[in-house]
Amino acid sequence: MGRGFKNNKIMKKFLLLPFIFVCLSVQWSMAQAPKWVEKAKRAVFSVVIYDKNDKILNTGNGFFVTEDGVALSDYSLFKGAERAVIINSEGKQMPVDAVLGANDMYDVIKFRVAITEKKVPALTVATVAPAVGAEAYLLPYSTQKDRTCTQGKVKKVTKIEDNYSYYTLDMRLKDKMVSCPVADANGQVFGLAQKASGQDTASICYAAGAAFAMSQRIVARRYYTAEYWYKERITRYGGAGACIFVCGFFAGKSGRICVVA
Repeated sequence: MGRGFKNNKIMKKFLLLPFIFVCLSVQWSMAQAPKWVEKAKRAVFSVVIYDKNDKILNTGNGFFVTEDGVALSDYSLFKGAERAVIINSEGKQMPVDAVLGANDMYDVIKFRVAITEKKVPALTVATVAPAVGAEAYLLPYSTQKDRTCTQGKVKKVTKIEDNYSYYTLDMRLKDKMVSCPVADANGQVFGLAQKASGQDTASICYAAGAAFAMSQRIVARRYYTAEYWYKERITRYGGAGACIFVCGFFAGKSGRICVVA
């Protein structure tokens, strides 16, 4: 009896070890995260895209870069959108009311949210690209107030249009983290997280430059149709030269997204 009881106690200790290691791992990762992470994560939001039948078409991530509601996300997310809303870290919904710029080659979009507050938490866009080997912090969307983030390093910096940057990161990216902001050690956002493909997904991901996304703008040529008040043919500046069509209802009319030149 004594020996069996002793063996049971030993087995229980072994069973508890994995749980203890997980707890210590979480505590260690949170201790390593900079103090600014908790506040910075409030700028990250979820995006919900609706089609013309008002059914959910896509969901993804985005983040504010100005306190008056200018935000960034991935262009692919908005394809086929009739309307879009964002859900902030407090669970509040706000409508997207204007597309300000887009680039399908690098899969970035700049847009404006009709904010319901005087100002929203926003990230500062880095003006200087981080060097190879620099720390990188991916900030996920969360309704929890904590310092949880994904840490990695800048593996490669590639120059793209007009001397902007595109990044390769030593960081594994989960599907639900696409277009989350990637910040430097000072808390300034330098990229939008993008997935790798093939075998690379196990160890690296990419990030389109946030400064490049901010540089996008639209020139629109207006013409009337019988179906809509007007539509807009959009030509990107600094893009691949392609054009896209977007329903151009003014903000507030039927809740649709308008295009702002």
